[in-house]
Amino acid sequence: MEESEKNEILELDEVNTYFLIDECGAFIWRMNHEMSHGRIPEESHPAVQEDVNNVYELQKFAVDNLGRFNVDPESAMDKENGEYWKWYRFWDNWKKGLSDEDWNKVNYLLG
Repeated sequence: MEESEKNEILELDEVNTYFLIDECGAFIWRMNHEMSHGRIPEESHPAVQEDVNNVYELQKFAVDNLGRFNVDPESAMDKENGEYWKWYRFWDNWKKGLSDEDWNKVNYLLG
């Protein structure tokens, strides 16, 4: 990961950091799922896996730097009681509770 990418991540506010972590997870899951079900041609797997690895690196960097929001990144290891998962579920529930009107406001604000 390049220094400019790291700096961009470190400049994100809390909600955008959540969005980044969540979208990275969705991409990683989807690509692995599609490859495992044969919907991505075998010859493309190395390139797709490289993309998955790069996105994982971005996600890990974002999680490793959650201390700036008072979230212990090491707590991600404890899926039941970890501070990270409480943080993640808070934002995930917030996102899932947004109405279409609320999403329009979020999209406007995030520009």
